[in-house]
This record gives sequence, structure tokens and C-alpha cells, in this order.
Amino acid sequence: MGNESILTFPSLPLPYYLESGMTIYKPGEYHPARRNLGVYDLIVVKKGCLFIGEEESTWALAEGDMLILLPDAYHYAVQECSEETIFYWLHFDTAKNFIQSYDLISHKIQLPRQTTIPVPEQAYALFESLQMLTIEPRSSAFWGEQSVFIELLQQLDPSRTEQSHARVRTVAEQVESYIKTHYREPINNTSLSEHLHYHFNYLTRCMKESYGVTPTEYLLQYRLDQAKRLLLTTPWSISSIAEHVGFTYPPYFTRRFSARFGMSPLQYRKQFN
Repeated sequence: MGNESILTFPSLPLPYYLESGMTIYKPGEYHPARRNLGVYDLIVVKKGCLFIGEEESTWALAEGDMLILLPDAYHYAVQECSEETIFYWLHFDTAKNFIQSYDLISHKIQLPRQTTIPVPEQAYALFESLQMLTIEPRSSAFWGEQSVFIELLQQLDPSRTEQSHARVRTVAEQVESYIKTHYREPINNTSLSEHLHYHFNYLTRCMKESYGVTPTEYLLQYRLDQAKRLLLTTPWSISSIAEHVGFTYPPYFTRRFSARFGMSPLQYRKQFN
């Protein structure tokens, strides 16, 4: 899950919305104590100040502040509200036991545990949209709720707003784009640096921060993903597929494919055909 100030979620499958609402506390009222809620509790304060704690940590959340409480922790009021306090809350969860059968390379969603939202009015508007969807038929409201929730996550992702994170993400996406375009060609550290005009160590750092893999690891995974698709959609031989996706030696391709997917290319093809 990353360090204590940043929560990191795999993007496949996406975190999903459960419910949300708005709470108003008058002076003297306070947030109830709860243990093991079982879902993530995202709080955004619109007015006043909410005094809340989780285990050993405490916060005084003012207007525009956001906090995510953890599913398996103890939450409690630090003190009563001293003024009228209005906050939005949202419960969401992740597929904890999901097995990623296709083993795809995916982006990771990063959310701060606690932060001041740069443009809180945008977050307030999204919460209001969620409130409006509560009166819609469930068959249509479900899709709208998930869509608004994902938009809210995008706003809270620090890599989209902080200049240093944005620069790292941009470089990583340049590496990704180059690999996807040229994966059938020989690619090494030197050629990648020459084409993208960055030192390979910097390219590696950007890829690790954004995707959790080095450029070399990404290239290998992408080639194997393309080979897997060709095994199911073409009658080509194993050696032809290996050569097509950029492997010089078919035995090496078979060895890396087996290591990643737990079966040989031929076994994989027979499994689905």
C-alpha cells in the first residue's frame, strides 16, 4: 500500500464506489467511533473543522481538507466540533482477492491519505452529482456513480497536479509510447536514451515510479503480451511469433513466456484452442 502518507492501488480492477453522503455537525457534536469498518472512508470537509483520529494519528480537518480512513483501523473523534461543520463522506473498496489472470502491465492509482485539495469546489460538485444520482433508478445510477467516483480519484491523484510528479509521468509515458511503437525492433539502454534524449538511469527512475518496472522489464512484458495475443489469433509457429515480437532466440522466448505465465507458449495455445 505504499508509505503511510500515500495509498497505492492497482488500477486493474479499479477501486469501486459503494455509497456517499453529506453530514452536518452542530457545535458540540462529533464523529462516532468505529472499528473495522471494512471499507475505505473518504472524507472531504466543506465547512468548519472536523477533529478525527485513527489509531495513533489525529487530524483537524478544515475547509477543503481530505482524509482517507483505512478499512481495518480504529476511528474516533478527537474532540467535539466547535462550530457548524459540514463534510462529504464516501465509502469505496477494492477487489482484494482479485487474481489478475491476464497479467497486464497497468498504471497504479496513488492517493494521499490526507491533503488539502487544490480546487475543492470541483470535488464538492462531484459529491453533489453523487447525491443527485441517489434518486435515479439503480440500473442507470450505478454507471453514473462509478464514473463520477473515478473522476474524483483523478482529481485527488497527486501525480496529476504536482509538477514534479507530472514531469516523471510524462517521461514514463514517452518511454511506454516508444516501446509500444518499436517493440519489434532491437531496443537497449543506449538506443532508448538516444531516441528520448534522457540518461537511461533517469528513464528507469521515471518508469519505476510510474509503472513499478524498469524500461527493460516493460519491454519484455509488452512483447510477451503481444505474443500471447498472436498465439490465440494466428496459426503462426512458435518461432515465427517469437521473431515477430522481437525475440532473437525462440528458446529464450519460450523460457520467459513460461516463467511469466506458468506454461509454455504451446500449452497456452492448446488451453484456449
